[in-house]
Amino acid sequence: MRQGFTLIELMVALVLLGFLAAIGWSSMTDQLPRFRMIRAARLLKSDMTSLRNLAVQSNRETRLRLTDAGGDCSDPDSMGGRWEMSIGDRSSSSQAWDLLPEDAFDDGSDDLQGEAITDLGMEGNHRAADVCLKDWGTLVGPGTSNADAVVFSPRGWVTNPGSDFSSSGYIELTLANQQATRGGFTDEVSVVIFRSGMIRLVSALGAEYKDASVGTATSSSKQ
Repeated sequence: MRQGFTLIELMVALVLLGFLAAIGWSSMTDQLPRFRMIRAARLLKSDMTSLRNLAVQSNRETRLRLTDAGGDCSDPDSMGGRWEMSIGDRSSSSQAWDLLPEDAFDDGSDDLQGEAITDLGMEGNHRAADVCLKDWGTLVGPGTSNADAVVFSPRGWVTNPGSDFSSSGYIELTLANQQATRGGFTDEVSVVIFRSGMIRLVSALGAEYKDASVGTATSSSKQ
């Protein structure tokens, strides 16, 4: 009765395992920028939702202010993006804003900002390689000091002026997968904010992402 394997059989098995591992690694590497893009979009949605809830609970305005786009996202090597969260001193028409966690209204000094800033850049606290926050265009914001911001009222509504909303009634912030851009494809996820405060994630591939799952591209649209 034959016992064990020959050296040639073991070598063939090892070569096959190495080949399969290489295929799996390549596939995983290709998907990583997409996972990071979706993760960044979910983080932006989560921050928006947290601000909306805080506005309702505190009976004061809250805002998410966009401070940096990733540059020209049509450039496949452009990436990054940055935003900050703060709470106002009034239920409407706030005159002062405190970066989270709230502390400035107690002693006049905004010393703590650990919860406020999200930076997707290579040196940022939420680094997302190959992910680019696209330029959001003109966001006037309510009042005179809220440019580039989305502001929530204590009712949970978005108080931005009508000019900040699309003809379909929402503000859209989009993140792009730059690895797909380099390959000649469009792979983007948009955070869509409605005046009512409802927030959704929508893919350029036509799918809406749910909180419980991570979408994986089954097709791409060539540019």
